[in-house]
Amino acid sequence: MISSEAILYYADHPVEFVEDIIGIAPDKEQAKILNSVAHNQMTSVRSGHGVGKSAVQAWIVIWFLVTRPFPKIPCTAPTQHQLFDILWAEVSKWIRHSKSLKEVLMWTNEKVYMRGHKEEWFAVARTSTKPDALQGFHAEHILFIIDEASGVEDKIFEPVLGALSTEGSRLLMCGNPTQLNGFFYDSHHKNKDKYSTIHIDGRNSERVSDDFVEMIINMFGMDSDVYRVRVAGEFPLAGNDTFIPLPLLEKSVRTEYIPRKHPFQIHIGCDVARFGNDKTIISYRVDEKVEIFKKLSGKDTQETADQILMLGNELVSRYKLDPKKDDPIPVKIDDGGVGGGVVDRLNRIKNVNPDIYWWLEVFPILFGQKIKHKHYDDSTTYMMSVVKKLLLEHDEDGNPKPVELILPDDDQLIGQLSARKYVMTDKGKIKVENKDAMKKRGLHSPDEADSILLACLPVTIKKRGEHKR
Repeated sequence: MISSEAILYYADHPVEFVEDIIGIAPDKEQAKILNSVAHNQMTSVRSGHGVGKSAVQAWIVIWFLVTRPFPKIPCTAPTQHQLFDILWAEVSKWIRHSKSLKEVLMWTNEKVYMRGHKEEWFAVARTSTKPDALQGFHAEHILFIIDEASGVEDKIFEPVLGALSTEGSRLLMCGNPTQLNGFFYDSHHKNKDKYSTIHIDGRNSERVSDDFVEMIINMFGMDSDVYRVRVAGEFPLAGNDTFIPLPLLEKSVRTEYIPRKHPFQIHIGCDVARFGNDKTIISYRVDEKVEIFKKLSGKDTQETADQILMLGNELVSRYKLDPKKDDPIPVKIDDGGVGGGVVDRLNRIKNVNPDIYWWLEVFPILFGQKIKHKHYDDSTTYMMSVVKKLLLEHDEDGNPKPVELILPDDDQLIGQLSARKYVMTDKGKIKVENKDAMKKRGLHSPDEADSILLACLPVTIKKRGEHKR
């Protein structure tokens, strides 16, 4: 057990608490955060990836629970994955790391509480997708922890401001600086004087590998928004010649996905490697959620086709698709270069086994093909425009619209989509740069991005059932 005298000391010395009671030595950046929360009412931390934010937030939850009488600690994040699989799992991990903490703190899936005081001495996890996530909390000692704060809507913060009128209250916000507006952005800009602000550059963190930093620099350059956000911990610049701004992509990544038992649409996209270091990427879209299924290097067209069939069969099984009720799955293949071989093999297999592969409908797609469109010059630009429109929060009339696309948190994908520039042609049409132009700028082939473009491309299919694809 921890003595009363020790608790009084640790209340103002969280670094020593973590070292002595939890049994781990914080690095210098984590120590800054710990001390800031101890001595400032509001702390806002922006950083790159992998600097140990989740661990330090978990330590702060435990420290505040043990060193304050009857505290309440509401914790929130934009998604269940971020809140429960990462932050809440960290809290459990560090409680188990200490014998003395295991004796006094009880961990459940949604609440950590002091033994014998479940309803009045606790930390609780609530995703920020609920409007009332942080409402109704009142205590002499209250600590709000908001993880990935850039992705949390402003309305979630409103009850926090009222609760912070209490002298013993605290607020800790942490996150990658992905958005150019909102509560978290303002805490590092126009409202900076009200906060203790901390900036952690991944290059200065002993927890961030040199390999990760070099990978981002080599792929996207030090002047890219991907480097600024994911390594340097700086807000994006979002240049005027970038077709899809990084903040749109980062917001999509951090949007909660609630799957349906029977989806409205399922699509598959495959960008086929041509040569050299290019990769074959197979992706799929289920309603608004997109995932990358496989990244293949050095595979022939037969192996690529087999992987697509494997994915399709898996999706049919997962969602119990019925040939008598459900529509086929559109499989869109990059038909340029060797991609034609994948198209041909899939069509042959479908013709030989129509009953088994009833779900398969193949669409060969050419990137960079000139199209007749009022605004867009070619097929690649049109596909980019489809993705951008799905990412926008408002329709053409300025009205809010539901989320239509949730992207995977993949560094290569986000970097490729956000790096692609555009120009206006002599005919006044928008044209995004092609792969060769990107490579001339020192960027890698946008294989992941092109696969996602294919997965999101709308096509007309032969109807079988009532579920519109």
